[in-house]
Amino acid sequence: MDYTSINSSHDEAFDAESSRLLAENAQMRKMMALMQENVELRSTLKDHERKVQMMTPPGQHKKDHNGMKEKKSTEILHHLYSRESEIINSGPHLDPKKVKKCQRIVGEMAFQLDRRILWAIFPEQHRLYGYRVPYIKEKIIQVTTSPTTGKVDEKLRSELYQRYDDILDELRKLGYNPAVHPHFTEYIVNTYGIMKDRNARTEDFASYNDPQYLNKMITECMPSDTVKDIITILNCLVYFARKDGKSLLIF
Repeated sequence: MDYTSINSSHDEAFDAESSRLLAENAQMRKMMALMQENVELRSTLKDHERKVQMMTPPGQHKKDHNGMKEKKSTEILHHLYSRESEIINSGPHLDPKKVKKCQRIVGEMAFQLDRRILWAIFPEQHRLYGYRVPYIKEKIIQVTTSPTTGKVDEKLRSELYQRYDDILDELRKLGYNPAVHPHFTEYIVNTYGIMKDRNARTEDFASYNDPQYLNKMITECMPSDTVKDIITILNCLVYFARKDGKSLLIF
């Protein structure tokens, strides 16, 4: 019996196992570091929201304040979810095609929620170019002020503000936060895009309008710390579908 050969084989096996364990340990350390940073970013975002709600800037600085608020929220969201993507990519492997499909559907959901909110407040607008959910109040002021005379249509302005308040009251019950989700939906659309195939005759069309199917898909495929906010988007779409009697996703 060649003991030298046996010992050599054992040494090689031991070295291979040691290398594997060291690699796994390094990967776990990386994931723990990412998760810790994720928690800190979440805390930063919540602190920022709380400060924004407590602050009442002077009228002349309102526009600048809103711009700074949007920039800060967008920066935090972008950093937060990019780090979450690293955590997901470090975990169990998911079918890339399935994940890509899920991301497109989620992007479509975010896009359509913004459109449903805007249509509910500005039903006479068939094209919503230049309309953004984070700046609905500013848009209300713009569309109710004559560009030539500067005269304000007080009746229309009051109606639009009332629609806005009514919609937000209903969406808040579903977990929608007007300080967070308008920027979150824009981030989702910009990151994942929207669906390319909107053919209502496709085999998946029924699934796209099934809240249970979408809930399961979101839970399985999206970064864990985004799931709650994406489910909020889904719940808001369900609300609009029931309210207007249309499909969950309108094609």
